[in-house]
Amino acid sequence: MPPSVAQALVMVDELMRCGVTDVVLGVGSRSAPLALALAAAEERGEIRLHVRVDERVAGFLALGIGKATGVPAAVVTTSGTAVANLLPAVVEAHESRIPLIVLTADRPGRLRDVGANQVIAQSGIFGRFSKLDIDMEPAHGNENRYWRSTVARSVAVATDSIDPGPVHVNAPFEEPLVGDAVMQPLPPTLAGRPDGRPWTADARLVAGMSIPLDEALALLDEQATVPARGLIVVGDHNDDDTVDLVDELADALGWPVISEPSGRASGAQQGLAHGPLVCDDPSFVDAHVPDLVITVGRVGLYRSLAALIAASTMHIAVDTRSSWSDPTRSADLVLASVPLPPSSAGDDPEWWSDWERADLLAAAAVETVLGSDSGVLTGMQVARVVTSVLPEDGQLFLGSSSVVRHVGSFAGGSLATIDVLGNRGTSGIDGCVSTAWGAAVGFQALGGGSTVALVGDETFWYDSNALAVSQEEPRPDLVVVVVDNDGAGIFSTLEQGAGAFESHFDRVFGVPLGLRLSELASSYGVSVCEVTSGSELAEAVSERLSDGVHVVVVRTCDRTMEAETLSSVRDAVRQAIDSG
Repeated sequence: MPPSVAQALVMVDELMRCGVTDVVLGVGSRSAPLALALAAAEERGEIRLHVRVDERVAGFLALGIGKATGVPAAVVTTSGTAVANLLPAVVEAHESRIPLIVLTADRPGRLRDVGANQVIAQSGIFGRFSKLDIDMEPAHGNENRYWRSTVARSVAVATDSIDPGPVHVNAPFEEPLVGDAVMQPLPPTLAGRPDGRPWTADARLVAGMSIPLDEALALLDEQATVPARGLIVVGDHNDDDTVDLVDELADALGWPVISEPSGRASGAQQGLAHGPLVCDDPSFVDAHVPDLVITVGRVGLYRSLAALIAASTMHIAVDTRSSWSDPTRSADLVLASVPLPPSSAGDDPEWWSDWERADLLAAAAVETVLGSDSGVLTGMQVARVVTSVLPEDGQLFLGSSSVVRHVGSFAGGSLATIDVLGNRGTSGIDGCVSTAWGAAVGFQALGGGSTVALVGDETFWYDSNALAVSQEEPRPDLVVVVVDNDGAGIFSTLEQGAGAFESHFDRVFGVPLGLRLSELASSYGVSVCEVTSGSELAEAVSERLSDGVHVVVVRTCDRTMEAETLSSVRDAVRQAIDSG
């Protein structure tokens, strides 16, 4: 058996022993031993294999699977620039703390730095964004212990319970790259541990423990008491237990909870449906600055909320990472887990009722401005319609920029039972469709329902290669809803959208391309429809929640009108709260 074939067989077997169920393969030659070993394993029903031509798509597909399941997917590529194309997905995995195994095939060391074909410096290419970099030695014989321990260590580091993330294993393969044995089960000489165990089991005790909130404050000041006026802000995170702990603490204290969409705490008992809009009202905020804010996970989606966190008297950040989330640099204390309810706390019966009343008034104002059918849709209305038709067992993936903010501000309580996620680590537009595809694969493998992805037009066309999938590949139940306003609409709502910059706005910010996105999607052989009204959108999504991948393009109002409508909503909310 050629040594490269033996190494590939062992590495695939050890990945499966360590719990990896999905591998995404980028097409190439140097990775041939791994490709054939994976194809044979899939044929035996031992693993799920997904094949893609575009390595950037492959990376984000693997990221999506890991995001949805918590189990790292492996992405396999050939050598050269194929590896470099994985950088955006690796960066997102690092910043979002998503487990990911990057397995790159390489040429042997003797071919490096001598102008050999398709050879670049692959080891360490991801820099600080990889939690562990391993540059393996080429196989020259039976090195079972070395190959297995390397894979087991990689999966353990990627799935670290406090700080998971991407791991890069660079594997040089000597020729010959193939042989008949690659299609056969492992021979006894290459066997792993008994009973299918990983070569090295990771049993380190690294999980953080929850302590009561009063005990946490005592770490700062032994005389400190839990104030009555507090607020909990939940950002992006991947811990299902966190939501229950937040709900328990908020309910015990009577504190409002404001959750970003991927914070998954929209259904909290004390949750606010329109928290970001409430915090946009300066008069209300000035009178309701919290004495203590607890932030959970990666926060920072809304400027108004960031300002409130910075203004609070005290700030506790809950984050397990050494690079904890504190963009306002205001955290007094960092904890690894959401605190438990305290034995006693201050009492202010008006605190919760004020926030609750403001939230209800905001909801009424939103309905007044957005509830009528004006004949043309805004992105805010699209967010309301899409979230209203999601199945209870469904999953929602949100693209970056405007759509995630629109859902967070305008979807109300409709996300209470929905699993919401997005690429919030770096909030980039690249790879979103691929990540959504991967998230749908992982979610449905666990018994979940259909996935809906809501993305903007630039996000869609930037990653449209995600739809370039062979007919032989399995397809999840995924509906991609594209908000099409022909350009980068979010900039119209920011400072650069002011009239003073109008003459240059489209050229350097809006960048309208005039693309027919339905034709682009159709060119990949995907089911596509176009809609222009809320009723058409609701019907189109509802009818396509099963039976494969579909694209629904929603043509909305122009960017200027959307910015004006958003401004009208904010004005209406402020007027309602201030006079309510």
